[in-house]
Amino acid sequence: MPKNTETADRQVVLGLFDPAIALPPVLDQIRNQGIPDILMEILSPLPLESSLLNKPVRIPIHRLTIIGGIVGIGIGIFFAAGTALLFPLATGGKPIVSIPVVGIISYETMMLMAIVVTFFAAAIKIAFVQQSGLPNDPRIDEGSVGLSIQVGNDTAKAHSIFRLLQNAGASEVEIRTITGNS
Repeated sequence: MPKNTETADRQVVLGLFDPAIALPPVLDQIRNQGIPDILMEILSPLPLESSLLNKPVRIPIHRLTIIGGIVGIGIGIFFAAGTALLFPLATGGKPIVSIPVVGIISYETMMLMAIVVTFFAAAIKIAFVQQSGLPNDPRIDEGSVGLSIQVGNDTAKAHSIFRLLQNAGASEVEIRTITGNS
Protein backbone atom coordinates (compact mmCIF):
# COMPACT_ATOMS: atom_id res chain seq x y z
CA MET A 1 0.00 0.00 0.00
CA PRO A 2 1.59 3.33 -0.99
CA LYS A 3 2.37 5.74 1.79
CA ASN A 4 0.78 9.17 1.53
CA THR A 5 3.68 11.53 2.16
CA GLU A 6 1.48 14.59 1.59
CA THR A 7 -0.16 14.20 5.00
CA ALA A 8 2.96 12.98 6.80
CA ASP A 9 5.20 15.94 5.88
CA ARG A 10 4.96 19.17 7.85
CA GLN A 11 6.94 22.35 7.98
CA VAL A 12 8.61 23.84 11.02
CA VAL A 13 10.07 27.34 11.08
CA LEU A 14 13.10 27.61 13.37
CA GLY A 15 14.44 30.99 14.40
CA LEU A 16 17.64 31.41 16.42
CA PHE A 17 17.80 34.44 18.70
CA ASP A 18 20.44 36.04 20.86
CA PRO A 19 19.52 35.50 24.54
CA ALA A 20 19.36 39.29 25.03
CA ILE A 21 16.38 39.65 22.65
CA ALA A 22 13.03 39.80 24.43
CA LEU A 23 10.80 36.97 23.25
CA PRO A 24 7.34 38.04 24.55
CA PRO A 25 6.77 40.64 21.77
CA VAL A 26 7.83 38.09 19.15
CA LEU A 27 5.47 35.50 20.61
CA ASP A 28 2.62 38.04 20.59
CA GLN A 29 3.23 38.76 16.90
CA ILE A 30 3.18 35.03 16.13
CA ARG A 31 -0.07 34.62 18.10
CA ASN A 32 -1.54 37.47 16.01
CA GLN A 33 -0.73 35.37 12.92
CA GLY A 34 -3.12 32.72 14.26
CA ILE A 35 -0.57 30.25 15.65
CA PRO A 36 -1.65 28.75 19.01
CA ASP A 37 0.87 28.26 21.81
CA ILE A 38 0.71 24.48 21.51
CA LEU A 39 2.43 24.72 18.10
CA MET A 40 5.27 26.90 19.41
CA GLU A 41 8.29 25.69 21.32
CA ILE A 42 11.13 27.63 22.92
CA LEU A 43 14.44 25.78 22.93
CA SER A 44 17.03 27.16 25.33
CA PRO A 45 20.02 25.88 27.28
CA LEU A 46 18.96 28.15 30.15
CA PRO A 47 15.72 28.07 32.13
CA LEU A 48 13.18 30.62 30.91
CA GLU A 49 9.93 31.92 32.34
CA SER A 50 7.24 29.25 32.19
CA SER A 51 4.65 31.95 31.43
CA LEU A 52 6.09 32.69 27.96
CA LEU A 53 3.88 30.04 26.39
CA ASN A 54 0.44 29.19 27.73
CA LYS A 55 1.00 25.44 27.62
CA PRO A 56 -0.13 22.98 30.28
CA VAL A 57 2.29 22.96 33.19
CA ARG A 58 4.20 19.71 33.57
CA ILE A 59 4.89 18.15 36.94
CA PRO A 60 8.35 19.24 38.10
CA ILE A 61 10.85 16.49 38.79
CA HIS A 62 11.32 17.50 42.44
CA ARG A 63 7.69 16.61 43.20
CA LEU A 64 8.20 13.14 41.75
CA THR A 65 11.35 12.82 43.87
CA ILE A 66 9.40 13.67 47.03
CA ILE A 67 6.64 11.20 46.13
CA GLY A 68 9.27 8.52 45.44
CA GLY A 69 10.88 9.23 48.82
CA ILE A 70 7.56 8.93 50.66
CA VAL A 71 6.81 5.65 48.89
CA GLY A 72 10.32 4.49 49.81
CA ILE A 73 9.68 5.22 53.50
CA GLY A 74 6.51 3.14 53.32
CA ILE A 75 8.35 0.28 51.64
CA GLY A 76 11.12 0.45 54.26
CA ILE A 77 8.66 0.35 57.15
CA PHE A 78 6.82 -2.53 55.51
CA PHE A 79 9.96 -4.60 55.00
CA ALA A 80 11.62 -3.84 58.34
CA ALA A 81 8.63 -3.79 60.70
CA GLY A 82 6.42 -6.07 58.63
CA THR A 83 9.01 -8.81 58.39
CA ALA A 84 9.72 -8.59 62.13
CA LEU A 85 6.02 -8.81 62.94
CA LEU A 86 5.34 -11.66 60.50
CA PHE A 87 8.29 -13.72 61.74
CA PRO A 88 8.85 -12.69 65.38
CA LEU A 89 12.14 -13.85 66.84
CA ALA A 90 12.53 -12.73 70.44
CA THR A 91 16.23 -12.29 71.20
CA GLY A 92 17.44 -11.48 74.69
CA GLY A 93 14.52 -9.33 75.77
CA LYS A 94 14.89 -6.89 72.87
CA PRO A 95 11.73 -5.57 71.21
CA ILE A 96 10.52 -7.44 68.13
CA VAL A 97 10.33 -4.21 66.10
CA SER A 98 13.41 -2.11 66.77
CA ILE A 99 12.93 1.57 65.94
CA PRO A 100 16.59 2.25 65.00
CA VAL A 101 16.60 -0.68 62.55
CA VAL A 102 13.27 0.39 61.02
CA GLY A 103 14.56 3.97 60.77
CA ILE A 104 17.79 3.00 59.02
CA ILE A 105 16.08 0.67 56.55
CA SER A 106 13.34 3.26 55.88
CA TYR A 107 15.99 5.91 55.23
CA GLU A 108 17.85 3.65 52.80
CA THR A 109 14.71 2.69 50.86
CA MET A 110 13.60 6.34 50.83
CA MET A 111 16.90 7.38 49.23
CA LEU A 112 16.85 4.45 46.82
CA MET A 113 13.30 5.17 45.61
CA ALA A 114 13.93 8.94 45.37
CA ILE A 115 17.07 8.41 43.28
CA VAL A 116 15.48 5.80 41.00
CA VAL A 117 12.31 7.87 40.43
CA THR A 118 14.36 11.02 39.76
CA PHE A 119 16.58 9.19 37.27
CA PHE A 120 13.66 7.76 35.30
CA ALA A 121 11.68 11.03 35.41
CA ALA A 122 14.69 12.96 34.11
CA ALA A 123 15.33 10.36 31.39
CA ILE A 124 11.70 10.53 30.25
CA LYS A 125 11.73 14.32 30.33
CA ILE A 126 14.91 14.44 28.26
CA ALA A 127 13.60 11.88 25.77
CA PHE A 128 10.35 13.75 25.15
CA VAL A 129 11.51 17.36 25.59
CA GLN A 130 11.19 18.35 21.94
CA GLN A 131 7.72 18.07 20.50
CA SER A 132 8.59 19.68 17.16
CA GLY A 133 10.58 16.69 15.89
CA LEU A 134 13.53 18.87 14.94
CA PRO A 135 16.99 17.38 15.22
CA ASN A 136 19.12 18.89 17.96
CA ASP A 137 20.80 22.12 16.85
CA PRO A 138 24.26 22.62 18.43
CA ARG A 139 23.88 26.42 18.28
CA ILE A 140 21.13 26.18 20.91
CA ASP A 141 23.50 24.26 23.19
CA GLU A 142 26.07 27.03 22.66
CA GLY A 143 23.77 29.74 24.02
CA SER A 144 21.30 30.75 21.31
CA VAL A 145 17.58 30.62 22.01
CA GLY A 146 15.56 28.71 19.44
CA LEU A 147 11.93 29.36 18.62
CA SER A 148 10.25 26.63 16.57
CA ILE A 149 6.79 27.07 15.11
CA GLN A 150 4.89 24.22 13.50
CA VAL A 151 2.89 25.40 10.50
CA GLY A 152 1.75 22.09 9.02
CA ASN A 153 1.69 22.07 5.20
CA ASP A 154 0.88 25.78 4.84
CA THR A 155 3.79 27.17 2.81
CA ALA A 156 2.39 30.72 2.76
CA LYS A 157 2.13 30.76 6.57
CA ALA A 158 5.66 29.33 6.83
CA HIS A 159 7.06 32.17 4.71
CA SER A 160 5.01 34.72 6.67
CA ILE A 161 6.45 33.43 9.98
CA PHE A 162 9.91 33.32 8.34
CA ARG A 163 9.73 37.07 7.54
CA LEU A 164 8.26 37.85 10.96
CA LEU A 165 11.18 36.13 12.74
CA GLN A 166 13.72 37.89 10.51
CA ASN A 167 12.14 41.27 11.29
CA ALA A 168 12.08 40.42 15.02
CA GLY A 169 15.86 40.13 15.11
CA ALA A 170 16.53 36.42 14.67
CA SER A 171 20.16 35.76 13.82
CA GLU A 172 19.11 32.88 11.56
CA VAL A 173 15.77 31.54 10.35
CA GLU A 174 15.18 28.20 8.60
CA ILE A 175 12.14 26.42 7.23
CA ARG A 176 12.56 22.70 7.74
CA THR A 177 10.38 19.91 6.45
CA ILE A 178 9.78 17.14 8.95
CA THR A 179 8.84 13.80 7.44
CA GLY A 180 6.81 11.29 9.43
CA ASN A 181 4.41 11.40 12.34
CA SER A 182 6.98 12.51 14.94
